[in-house]
Amino acid sequence: MSNNSTVQGNMSNYSTVQDINSTAFAPFGKVIEIPNTPPPKVGDGWDCWNYIAMLDVSEPIGMGLVNTKKRELVVDSMERHVSREELLIALDKEIIQPVAICRDIEDPDEEPDVLTVQCFRIKPGQGIVINKGVWHSPAYPANEDCTYLFAIEKKADKFGDEMINPWVPFIDGKKVEMRF
Repeated sequence: MSNNSTVQGNMSNYSTVQDINSTAFAPFGKVIEIPNTPPPKVGDGWDCWNYIAMLDVSEPIGMGLVNTKKRELVVDSMERHVSREELLIALDKEIIQPVAICRDIEDPDEEPDVLTVQCFRIKPGQGIVINKGVWHSPAYPANEDCTYLFAIEKKADKFGDEMINPWVPFIDGKKVEMRF
């Protein structure tokens, strides 16, 4: 599943950053981008591809912006939302989104596993819907500081309010180093 290789003698794994595509991202969610098909709705000066992805929601959706700053490409913890999907859209520059498999969405004590981490490059105008339970960190800038938009249902998660301390370290305190 993962393209990681274990580094002998330390507590890190490597993950190669890959361009986002629907097939590779399928275990983690859906990719949002302009389809390679003609738009089903057109008008004078506009083309529309409607319902290219759906969010499964029952409450109002809150939106936010993240200014992500250039930093070491190392992930040591992740969060997950077992009761909600999350939309993320790259706005002005490329971002990298690390994600990891949720092994048991019903386990409140689960920790993310570095062996399941994959890192995806998302170009401006592309987006993703992260499935319920998928582990993820904040996105990283691919090259320079940038901004991305996220949207998520405004409701408490099944195992509590992630606003308190959502970040869960990897099993055995390992880390993932991203590489191009």
